[in-house]
Amino acid sequence: MDTDTTAGLETTPIWMAALMAALCLADRDGKGAAVRWNNVSGKALYTNSGSGPELIQPLGVFLRSGETLAVSWIPGDTSYTLEVC
Repeated sequence: MDTDTTAGLETTPIWMAALMAALCLADRDGKGAAVRWNNVSGKALYTNSGSGPELIQPLGVFLRSGETLAVSWIPGDTSYTLEVC
């Protein structure tokens, strides 16, 4: 019997776990909703699926409807790399 419960599971890098635990909020019209990050190919992704703009806090990133925020960490850097696409 296979007792390895981690077989086939992707591990979450420590920087991404810290980002996910930081309680980032998508602020739209003065109302904040928790950002739900998706781990895709070593990046944390969030897409604004709403009809209006959002401000992602505490990162200070503005996303228009349909835009995606990609967050990554380059080893040796001292901060996250942020990309809006």
